[in-house]
Amino acid sequence: MRVETLPNAVSPVVSAAAPSGKARLKIVHETKGRLRVKMPILGLPGLDTEHLARVLRGTPEVRTVRINPGAMSVVFEFTGGRATRYRILDRLSCLTRDQMRFRAPDEDTRPSAVPLFKRAALLAALPVLPPTVGRVLAIATIAPRVLRGARSLVSEGITVEVLDALAVSLGALQGRFGTAVTTDFMMETGEYLEESTIRHSGALLQDLLMPNPEHAWIERDGHAVEVPFSEVRKGDRVVVQTGELVPVDGVVCGGAAQINQASITGESLPETKTVGDMIIAGSLVESGSLKIIAEQVGSDTTTAQIAAMIRESLEKRSTTEKRAERHANRQVYMTLGLGAATLLWTRDVRRLSSVFLVDYACPIKLSAPVAIRATMSEAVARGILIKGGPSIEKLAEVDTFVFDKTGTLTRGELAVTDVISLKLRGWSKARLLALAASLEEHSQHPLAHAIVAEAKARDTGHCDHGDVIFDVGHGLRAEVSGKEVLIGSRHFLENREGVDFTPHEAVLDRLTDEGKMALFIAVGGKPAGLIGLRDELRDDANETAARLRASGVKRLVMLTGDRRARAEGFGETLGFDTVHADLRPEDKARILAELQERGHKVAFVGDGINDAPALAQAHVGFSMSQGADIAQATSDITLMDDRISAVADAREASDRAMQIIRTNTNLALGINTGLFIAASAGTLSPVAAAVAHNGSTFGLLLYALSRAGVPAKRTKPVTLSEM
Repeated sequence: MRVETLPNAVSPVVSAAAPSGKARLKIVHETKGRLRVKMPILGLPGLDTEHLARVLRGTPEVRTVRINPGAMSVVFEFTGGRATRYRILDRLSCLTRDQMRFRAPDEDTRPSAVPLFKRAALLAALPVLPPTVGRVLAIATIAPRVLRGARSLVSEGITVEVLDALAVSLGALQGRFGTAVTTDFMMETGEYLEESTIRHSGALLQDLLMPNPEHAWIERDGHAVEVPFSEVRKGDRVVVQTGELVPVDGVVCGGAAQINQASITGESLPETKTVGDMIIAGSLVESGSLKIIAEQVGSDTTTAQIAAMIRESLEKRSTTEKRAERHANRQVYMTLGLGAATLLWTRDVRRLSSVFLVDYACPIKLSAPVAIRATMSEAVARGILIKGGPSIEKLAEVDTFVFDKTGTLTRGELAVTDVISLKLRGWSKARLLALAASLEEHSQHPLAHAIVAEAKARDTGHCDHGDVIFDVGHGLRAEVSGKEVLIGSRHFLENREGVDFTPHEAVLDRLTDEGKMALFIAVGGKPAGLIGLRDELRDDANETAARLRASGVKRLVMLTGDRRARAEGFGETLGFDTVHADLRPEDKARILAELQERGHKVAFVGDGINDAPALAQAHVGFSMSQGADIAQATSDITLMDDRISAVADAREASDRAMQIIRTNTNLALGINTGLFIAASAGTLSPVAAAVAHNGSTFGLLLYALSRAGVPAKRTKPVTLSEM
C-alpha cells in the first residue's frame, strides 16, 4: 500500500510501495475517529458517489462516509481505533474501477440546486435592477411554474401544481414581483428538499447491493486470465484477491480469506472462508485470496436475484400509499374552496395567495412512500428483504403467526442430547458413543453426522469393526469383537431382529416426553444402549415468540410432521397456542386457509419446497435464508440472515412504519389547518405561508426518514415472563 501524508496531517502513515494497479491516496487531515483522504480516482467522470459511499460503509466499524468528487476526497467517521484506521486505508488502496458504479450522462436524476441559486441571485439583484428588467426577469423565473400548473389543469384537472401556479400568478398580477419570486423561491426550495429526501429513501435501498464487476479473473491453463464479467461460465475457476468483490456463487476450491457479506446477509462481522465452503456473489474479500468453482453466474447469482426483487419491490405501492395520494388529491379541492371563501369574505387577493400556498396534499402524499422505503432499506441492512410496500402494510395487520418447526424455530440439524447405557457389561456411555460413531461415519444420514460430531467433541476414540452392512431406511449391522452389533430404529431391532427393549420403556417415555428421538443399539442380541437426539431450538426462538406477543400478535401456531409428543414439547417451551403434528405437506396450506376463514390475518414462516403452497396461501410469507428457491420465490419477506429473531424485527419495523404514517397524517392535518386559519385571517403573508408550509412538510419527511426502520438491537432480551 502506498500512502502519502500532507504536511498538516495529524498522524503520518508509514509509506509503503504500492502494488501495481492499486489506488493512490493521501491523508489530508486526521483526528481521533475521523479521517479525510484524497484520491484521484474519486474524480472520475460520472462516478456514482452515493453507491461508492455505501460500499465503503460496509467496512467494519465505519459509521459514516462522505465523498466530495470535486475535491477528490472522502471523509470517514469510525470507531475501533488504529485497527479500523488501517483497515480503511487498506480498503481504499485496493479500490478499483470494477468496484465502482458509473452513471450515463442522462442517468443522473439527482435534484439540482442550480434553480435555487438563480432565484436567490435574482432576489438579491431586484432592488438595484431597472424596473422593466426586473419585471421581465421575474416573469421569466415564475413562468415554468405557471406553465406547469396550466398543463396540469388541462391534463389532470385541479392539482397542487394548479394551486402553486395561482399563488405566484396572483402576486405578479398585482405588481408584487418581488413577492412572486420569493414565493416561487420558497416553493422551489421545498420541492428540492422533498425530492432529495424521497430520493434518498429509495437510493438507500438500491445501494445496499454490490454491483457486478466489469471484469473477473479466471484460471486457464494454470494462469489467471482477466475476462469480461459476461463471459464467466459455470464451472470456471474464479480467482478473487483482497479488496475485490466475489462475482459468482460457488464453492471455494483453493485459498483462504476473510469475507464481508454485509451487503447480502446484513452481518457486518467478517467470516473466514476456506476450501469446501460455499460463497455468494457480492461478498467482499477483506484479506487473503480465494479460488472459487462457479456454480451460479450472471443473473442466476444470489445478489442478482435479490437485486431483481428490490427493483420489483420499489414499484409495488401499498394500499396506504395509494389511499394517501387519493386523500391528498381530495384536499386540493378543500384548498380551492377555502380560497374562494376567503376572497368572497375579505376581497383580499393577498390573503387568497397565502391560502393557495398552504395545502394538505404534499405532507400526506409524501410521508407514506418515504416511511415505506426507509423501512425497506433499513430492513435490508439487517438482512431482511421485504418485497414491496404491500408486505409492510399486511404484516402490520397480522394477528396470527404460523411457524413450520424444522429449520425455522429449530436449527434444522440434529444434535446428540443423551447417551444412555443399558448396563450391558463392558459397554459404558463413552464406549457406546465411540461404537455408534465408528459405524455411522460410513453413512451420509443427518443422524449419523450428529453422532460422529458428538464423538469427536468428546474425543471418544475409534472402535475396530468388520464390514458395515446397511439396511436402508432401518439401520446397520457390523461385527465388533466377535459379536454382531445392530444400530437403528426400534422397529428394526425389535420386529426384525428380535431384540426386546420393553424393559426400558420408562427411559424411552422420558425421551419421547422431552421431544427427542431415540437410536437403539444392541450387542450380541441384547439391548446395550440408547442415543437421544433432537433438533434443538434456535437460541433466539423464545425471545422471538415473546417479542411477537408484545407487538400485538394474538396466536402463535406450530406446524410439523413430527410426532405429537415431540412437537408439543417444543410448543410448551415456546408458549405456543396451538401445535399441529403428524402433518403431511399438503396439510399446511389447509390449516392456514381454516385460520383465514375464521377471520385471522396470518403470517407463515417456512423454508422447504413443501412450504411453498402455505407461503402463497398466507397473507404474509417469510422464507429463511437457507430455504429452498421456490420457498423464497413465493414468500413476501426473505430472511437473508439466518436468525429467527428477524421475524420479530420485521413485524416491529412494519408497526413502526404504519405508526409514522398515521402520526404524520394527523400532524399534517393539524399544522396546515392552523396555517389556513392564519392565512385567511391575514396574519400570514404569501412568503411566510410558503416558508411555514414547505418547512413543516420537510420536517415531517425528515421525521419519517429518521424514525422508520428496524428497532435497535436489544441489550436485554424480552421473555414471556415480562409480558
